[in-house]
Amino acid sequence: MNLSSFAKDALREVGNIGSSHSAGSLSELLSSKVEITPPVIDVIAGGEVAKRVGEEQMIVSAYTFGDEITGTLLFFYPLTGARAVGRRMGGVSSVAELDSLIQEVSRKMADSFARAISDFFSVEVRVSSPKLDESRIGSVQELLTALGMGANGALFFSTSLQDSTLTYCHLFFYLNEEDVGRIMNVELQGFEGEPLNFSELIGSFEKVFEVEERVNDYLEAVTIPAQATREFLRSSASGLSGCRVRRLLEEVLTRSGIGERISLEVKEPLKYVLRVEGCNVCRMVQGGACHTTSTAVGRFFMENMKIGVTVREVECRNSGGAACVHEIALEQIDVFSLLPTAGDIVLLSLLEKGPMDLQELIRRSELPAQEVEDSLKVLEYYGIVERKGERVVLTSLGEVFLTFARNAYPAKEEYEEGWDDIAEIERRIELRKQSEPEEKAPWET
Repeated sequence: MNLSSFAKDALREVGNIGSSHSAGSLSELLSSKVEITPPVIDVIAGGEVAKRVGEEQMIVSAYTFGDEITGTLLFFYPLTGARAVGRRMGGVSSVAELDSLIQEVSRKMADSFARAISDFFSVEVRVSSPKLDESRIGSVQELLTALGMGANGALFFSTSLQDSTLTYCHLFFYLNEEDVGRIMNVELQGFEGEPLNFSELIGSFEKVFEVEERVNDYLEAVTIPAQATREFLRSSASGLSGCRVRRLLEEVLTRSGIGERISLEVKEPLKYVLRVEGCNVCRMVQGGACHTTSTAVGRFFMENMKIGVTVREVECRNSGGAACVHEIALEQIDVFSLLPTAGDIVLLSLLEKGPMDLQELIRRSELPAQEVEDSLKVLEYYGIVERKGERVVLTSLGEVFLTFARNAYPAKEEYEEGWDDIAEIERRIELRKQSEPEEKAPWET
């Protein structure tokens, strides 16, 4: 049975939902807390099942699911756990009574398991006891054979129900290929009412997850110097022409698989528009909004550029738009902490004394005329100064900015050449992957 790790994860969650409700049902019957162990889902042989449940004598219950979802639910009770259940439910006087009580408990847990899955998929799930020739069953392996498990093993979801001192039972949910096929083909309501079967939904999320993994690889490998961030903020006044940060962001998102053509444009001070044409996220999750893109852009600004940001999708191809468009709004206080240069502070300190003609400002600042013009263009763009003909005026926002700039302007900054070399970034990603041990899934940790 060939299943991707993502599909196994999805089936594990189905089992988790059911087993959690089974544990809740047992907890109510015993009037005490019942916990479940970390679940496992894998193809295992019958002999391995026997090893996992232990060698001691036990009471076994089996139930099958019918209708739109099928499968077999098995409860293996070690005698110590079965007797504890018997004591907490009022006591039993014989082995036969204990067996009868355990079958009743198992039936209630199986019903809870089935109801949970039924609610999750919004389909009918019917529980029944399989017809077995008990005279021919003397072991776990013979039981599994009687239930139709092949010699090469089958797919099992397994967990144990226990308290702090003992295990009440081991729960196994057995799925053959037909059972898995039925679950995968259950039709669900996708995003915005779009019908998708479970397999399509899993496949969609698996592809999105792969894109998110690539985005994460790039973001962890990229280091943007503060000077480069300042250049981005200042070049915004000129429309980001030739900006290296802009080019890197567009390249990272494209190479991660977000879309075919990605462009970042200035909308107004502190606001930008990211346009994604040929959005792959829309193709993967029909009807869904592009949260993967918004999250990636937000992380790029916050983690790599150290600027607070809000990203929201204002147009989506799945909603009839020509492309997927995201509006980016930067936090003013973070921008102003990174924006100023030494030249800005010189000019603003002069204007703090009062409005000044441009030529006088150039003369008194002792800065090159072009540097003064470039600086004033940026400061005017952000509303820090106003130009009235040849007169330059410090605004009320500029007064606040100057105080902030004097405290925030760094005396020294580290600058690493080649920080935006995409080939070098990808080389670092590859080296890190080769050196890292194989990562375990969260449920295996």
